[in-house]
Amino acid sequence: MKKLLLLCTATLALQSISYAQQLYTRIGLGYAIPQAGQTMDGTATPYNGSAVNSSPAGNTTYSLKNMSFGAGVHGDLGFGYMFNKHVGIDVSLDFLLSAKQYTGTIGNVLVDSVPSNVNMNQKGKCTLFIPALVLQSDGEKMNLYTRVGIALPLRSRVTWDEVYVNLPGTGATEVVDFTWEIKNKLSLGLTAAVGAKFAVNNKMKFWCEMGFLSFAPYAKEANLTEVSVNGQGGYLNQISSAQRVITYSTAFTGRTNDFFHQPAYSQPFSNFSINAGLSFDLQNNGRGRQRGKNDVKSRRR
Repeated sequence: MKKLLLLCTATLALQSISYAQQLYTRIGLGYAIPQAGQTMDGTATPYNGSAVNSSPAGNTTYSLKNMSFGAGVHGDLGFGYMFNKHVGIDVSLDFLLSAKQYTGTIGNVLVDSVPSNVNMNQKGKCTLFIPALVLQSDGEKMNLYTRVGIALPLRSRVTWDEVYVNLPGTGATEVVDFTWEIKNKLSLGLTAAVGAKFAVNNKMKFWCEMGFLSFAPYAKEANLTEVSVNGQGGYLNQISSAQRVITYSTAFTGRTNDFFHQPAYSQPFSNFSINAGLSFDLQNNGRGRQRGKNDVKSRRR
C-alpha cells in the first residue's frame, strides 16, 4: 500500500512538472505616453513648450508641457520560461519604432547680436534589454500576470536639431540648422507590467498589458553630424573638429565653463504604455496531453 501511495505521489509530481515547466516566445506592439517628470534640459531650454523673452535681455515667460523621449510606438520581442505554474523569468527587447518628436522654443533671444527664435527639435532612439521576474495565476483559458524587471540600455540616444531663425525686420530671414546626436551614459532603469493572457489554442495565447518604465540616463556626449543653411547642407566641414563635440560631466566645475564642456543632465525616457501581442509555447502542454489520455480512458470505460 505504501509503495502504491509513493508511486501515485511521484506520478502526480511528474505530471505537474510536465505541465508547469514551459518555454515560450512572444511578440507585440504598444504605444507609450510620457510619465510626468523633467520638462527642461540642463540649459533651462524647454523640451516641449516655450520660453519667450519680453526683450533680448528682459523677463522670460515659460509655457512647459509634459514629455518623454520614450514615448511613441514600441516593439517587443521576448522569451520566457516558467519554472512552475506561477513563477518564471522573461527576457525581452523593447525598442522604439516611431518616437514622438518634441519642440522647445526660445523666443526673442540674441544670436550674434541679432534677435532670433531658437527651436530645439528632439526625439529619442532607444533599445532596452529587460530581464524580469514573472508571477501569474493558474487558469486554462485566461491567466493574469505581473512582470517586474531591470531595463538595461543597449542603445539610448537623442537626435537634437538646433534651429536658429532670424526675426522679421532684421533683413533677410535665415534658417540655420545644427543637427546633434546625444549619447547617454550607461544607466539602469526599472520596468513593470500587469496584464492578462487568453488562450487561442494549446500553442498560442493573446496577451495585453499596461506597462511602466522608469529610466532617465545622463547625457554623456553630443556629436555634431550635419549643418544646413536655408535647407542647404554641406556646411559641416566649415566647423573645426574640436567644435563638433560637447562633453557632459557629472563632476563638472566652473573652470571648464564653455559651450563644449557642460554639466551632465538627465534625459527623460520614463513612460506608461499599453501593449498587446501573441505568445507561442515552444514545448508541449503537459496538462493537455494528460487530459487527452484521461478522456480516452473514460471513453473506453
